[in-house]
Amino acid sequence: MRSLDQRFRKHGPRAAGIRRIGNPEKYKRIVAVLGALLLTAGALTGVAAPARAAAQTIVSLTFDDGNGNQLAAEQVLKAHGLVGTFFITTSWIGTPGYLTQTDLHTIAGDGNEIGGHTVTHPDLTTLTSAAASAEICNGKSTLESWGFQVNNFAYPFAAENASVQSDVKNCGFASGRGLGDIRSPASCPSCPFAETLPPANPLVTKAPDEVDSTWTLQNLEDLVTNAESTGGWLELTFHHIAVGTDPTLTISPTLFDTFVTWLAARTANGTTSVRTVAQALGQSTTPPPPPPPPASSPFTDVPSNYTYITEITWLATQGISTGWVEANGTRTYHPLDPVNRDAMAAFMYRLAGSPAFSPPAVSPFADMTTQTPFYKEITWLSTQGISTGWDEGNGIRTYRPLQPVNRDAMAAFMYRLAGSPAYAAPAASPFTDVTPQTPFYKEINWLSTTGISTGWTESNSTRTYRPVTAVARDAMAAFMYRYNTSFPRS
Repeated sequence: MRSLDQRFRKHGPRAAGIRRIGNPEKYKRIVAVLGALLLTAGALTGVAAPARAAAQTIVSLTFDDGNGNQLAAEQVLKAHGLVGTFFITTSWIGTPGYLTQTDLHTIAGDGNEIGGHTVTHPDLTTLTSAAASAEICNGKSTLESWGFQVNNFAYPFAAENASVQSDVKNCGFASGRGLGDIRSPASCPSCPFAETLPPANPLVTKAPDEVDSTWTLQNLEDLVTNAESTGGWLELTFHHIAVGTDPTLTISPTLFDTFVTWLAARTANGTTSVRTVAQALGQSTTPPPPPPPPASSPFTDVPSNYTYITEITWLATQGISTGWVEANGTRTYHPLDPVNRDAMAAFMYRLAGSPAFSPPAVSPFADMTTQTPFYKEITWLSTQGISTGWDEGNGIRTYRPLQPVNRDAMAAFMYRLAGSPAYAAPAASPFTDVTPQTPFYKEINWLSTTGISTGWTESNSTRTYRPVTAVARDAMAAFMYRYNTSFPRS
């Protein structure tokens, strides 16, 4: 027997027994009876009932998470003159296996919609309202800071309740897509063939199960033709369009291409059209902004297509880290060098806005003097309680300025810089290499919840944080850039 989590992931909330909205069968029976009475009345009076025009069917092709193989799928849509909606998990963008910001601008430039899908893809119903709001709102604000108009949302794992719906609405979304409330190949045989337009509850729009590897071309075609029999809105949800990737939520490029070709031809009959979620809901949209020009890197060792070019360039323009001036007058950043604790203090002091501070006349640390590089910044960090160094015993305290900063300590620095906000760490760790007994467990999970650092997704789909790995300068730039997104500088 599949676990609740397996049923939830494969078939959405209806199969998991999470919720049920309305009584579509009762509604259909009432409509059928009324229709029969009208026909009978027409026959008795000798007047034929007027023919009823077929209701229009709208199909929305939606893509979750921002997987890298969706770019090729988007090009298939473009070749057939179709568009879709891409629900983006922002912290995954630019990491291996996922789309980049440039890809997103290409997708939007082709007329597709960019939607919200949180920062780190958690089950929102397991979070506090504050943490859920942070996931939802920060995902939206990040996408908007990248230049996209973001109106619609998709619940990770289709997990929602009244509180989460309220959070979605309060974050400025007009709709939220669920799963499992429309008749699907392997579930919900009594469900309707399509969602109504407008939806009864736009904060949980009804959709079939997510498309997975068990689906056939006939399954996909049947969903469309069944929806055509009643009219309404059909949202199809795709994840991977690839071979050899996450077999549960993958269909082959060949199957996808064949279905899109069939669907494009199907629209010619006039009863079916393919639209984005925003278009289906009648939302006004503005043309997407043009893709940003390639960044002009201020550093000779950071090319314009570098993974963290945006973050590193931002760090330089803010004066947080301007790198090194070499003998030939060029400037370098050394992106893969580890960040030492003395430099980290300087970066955090500048990120905080270089507040007025008079360093003590006598060093509080035995391994530092007032002439030590970044003495002011280090002692500021200490007085703020962000890093107080080590108690070596006998009243001696050290800072270890030339020791690299590891990822676990980085989480603690960021948490304290934010003012040590109230936060309850989960009982079970989302990372396989972090347990509740791991030093800075609370701070690491807080960092993940805010989207500042969500770790790595391994080949077996588990997540790791690598807490004792030294932080490189490029990753440090990403931490600071994302921190500033969630906690903007005043």
